[in-house]
Amino acid sequence: MDHILPYLFLLACPVSMGVMMWMMMRKDHGHASPPVSDPRVAELESQVNELRMALHDRQDGGGAAATVPAASSDKD
Repeated sequence: MDHILPYLFLLACPVSMGVMMWMMMRKDHGHASPPVSDPRVAELESQVNELRMALHDRQDGGGAAATVPAASSDKD
């Protein structure tokens, strides 16, 4: 039994890697799940689009270097 134990330790890593790869391959069969939409992400994307449009309008109209206005913070 003493001479088998080192071989078991040597085989533990490749065998476990093979099992993990097999489990990962059969988990979702290569199909990606659709992303979950978050309303906060949609709001941020709309704000980015608004800022891009404002920057584009400034560059077209003024001809000078445009700066994006800082977001105002509501202090209540």
